[in-house]
Amino acid sequence: MTGNAKVHHGVPAESLTRLKPQKLGRHYHKIPTYIRELSNKHPRVISDYFLRNYRINLELNKAVVHESRSEAAECIYRSPLGKVGFSIERALLTEALECYYGGTSLPSHETPPISTSEQRMRSRLGIDIAQIFARSILAGSTFGELKPYENAYVETHWEYIAEFQYTSHITGVSSSIFIYLDTQLVDELTSRLTHPSTSQFNGNPVEQIKHLPVQLDCVIASLHMPLSQVLDLRLGDILMMRLLERCDVQINQQKLFRGAIFEDNGSLLLTSLESVKTP
Repeated sequence: MTGNAKVHHGVPAESLTRLKPQKLGRHYHKIPTYIRELSNKHPRVISDYFLRNYRINLELNKAVVHESRSEAAECIYRSPLGKVGFSIERALLTEALECYYGGTSLPSHETPPISTSEQRMRSRLGIDIAQIFARSILAGSTFGELKPYENAYVETHWEYIAEFQYTSHITGVSSSIFIYLDTQLVDELTSRLTHPSTSQFNGNPVEQIKHLPVQLDCVIASLHMPLSQVLDLRLGDILMMRLLERCDVQINQQKLFRGAIFEDNGSLLLTSLESVKTP
């Protein structure tokens, strides 16, 4: 045979799927699909963290899973399941820093050198967001204890990089957060997806039901209005309402508890729960 042995039949080379020998016979393809499906199902998992801790309201634009990325992970952590990396774009990092320290100025378009405060903030965000990501893909479990990993002699090979792109409601700027997963960690995820482990409760249905995820809704304010006034509402209108002294905690719109709201270190917390008897 003469000429080029790679016959693409007019298909662009960049659109071809390149097989990796270590992935053959394994269900690696499930990982990107699994991450994207969970992101679409629970788009505010990371956004709620920023809103709760930094008063930054983020809207998820898209979730993409890459097989490679030219930029290295800014933080690398070692866990019992493998290594996980973390990177955050500068605009979102500086915005979190401003909001955390109570600054009122928006992040500058200039790019000064990374400060020590930014490094500490990035490391803190890396651990918190990596564990939030872990709980979303491991059904509530974490990666285990995350310890900073610094080894200039051993290069870490990443199998997948999950990118979450957000738009800040404060600045209107879009920024991305990257979670890097190494081979050992992807192997663990693949194993769990392919061969789900048997229940640790030995098949006891009562114990399994107790560990099902349940969403609690806390009603901190309510207002009764005629339908005509509701239809007249426009963007930017202000409604006068008073916070409830005792807030209702609901499951599927059914009252379960009543509690009190208080603020601690910039976060709203619910306390003094009391059961509500339902007929």
